[in-house]
Amino acid sequence: MSKQYISTNCVSGAHNSDIFDVAVVNKYTITVGSDGYARFWDNKLDEIHNPKDHCVSHQIDPTGIHHINTYENTLNLNGDHVKVVLVGFGCFSGYTKISFFVGDDVSGLKEIKVPKELQKSSWTPIFYKDPESKQDYLVVTQMDGGIVLYKLDITGSKDEIFIELTKQTELKTIEGSFPISVDVSQVVDGNIAVGYTNGDVVLYTLETLKVINSFHSTDLQTSGNSKTSNAVPRVVTFSPGGSVLAVARDNQNSGSITLYDVKYGENVGTLTKPSHSTSATVGGFAHDGWIMGLSFDDEGELLGSCGFDKCVRIWNLDDKERVATLNLSASDFEDTDQTEMDSSIASGISFISKGTRGVSGGDNNHGICVVSFDRGVRWYRQAGGI
Repeated sequence: MSKQYISTNCVSGAHNSDIFDVAVVNKYTITVGSDGYARFWDNKLDEIHNPKDHCVSHQIDPTGIHHINTYENTLNLNGDHVKVVLVGFGCFSGYTKISFFVGDDVSGLKEIKVPKELQKSSWTPIFYKDPESKQDYLVVTQMDGGIVLYKLDITGSKDEIFIELTKQTELKTIEGSFPISVDVSQVVDGNIAVGYTNGDVVLYTLETLKVINSFHSTDLQTSGNSKTSNAVPRVVTFSPGGSVLAVARDNQNSGSITLYDVKYGENVGTLTKPSHSTSATVGGFAHDGWIMGLSFDDEGELLGSCGFDKCVRIWNLDDKERVATLNLSASDFEDTDQTEMDSSIASGISFISKGTRGVSGGDNNHGICVVSFDRGVRWYRQAGGI
């Protein structure tokens, strides 16, 4: 069954150059790009406001930011319930930067001092929030293929927050292969999935970094010795329950999405779009270009994907069918300062939980935020159910 998505707001020129990634916390949609800024867009305003009038910007790293990941938790600190939001930035300088703010006051964003090994040659940070509140973690991939795992501890009071990163374990270099993608399942005894440029997606245990499985192409196999692959796993993401891993791979000039059962290590399906003339699938492709972003909804029933073909696709995972397609173009904006160098390539996507956005139908329907190389940010909500 097809679904309809309605544009609720969009902003052109959201950054001074290409936007690479997006993350959503309760109060803010956060975007990052090659201009080195993190921009915080208020989720709680109605859909007729001008987003630029309510945006808070912080320069993080002048070399640019390629990945962002967030951690949001309400903690009991000295008897007070305090909401703390951490934001991890993967910067082109090789520096992993971690900042935080308390409550909803992003104007007070503060950077913490990170260990020396995160100040050069690191790539992507990702947080693990323990569902049982026993021990949270920060995982950071390294440019040489290594992985470093840190215990994350937050102490102090509502007036003074202390954040401590303590190294727990480290996986040494995976020789000759770059860790292009990573995700952590947010479940008890979570797992880490890392996609390498040699084509492998390796599944590790969280606390020990022990290898569980290695996925190559569309089949399960032991990791080989090849250093490069035409099927680069550009994006990996776990379903909310951690039972399914979605892998988006380059397939020449197209993009494919494969679903794996995490527990048994089995390929459980491929998401493919039908051809224009028949209902038959074409080459197993999900997109007519490399896939740049994947995101599950809260229930794990839908998967959103976006990429170089300037479109967003929403997939129903029960029947593995495409249920919606959104095409991006400069005409989405009423006013735009685009140049001929800008392109509406969709570089990142995030589902937005019901009740997060302060727009019509926001309490009843989930939303989607999409960022793109045309420096635009677009918000949508699922139609119906208001």
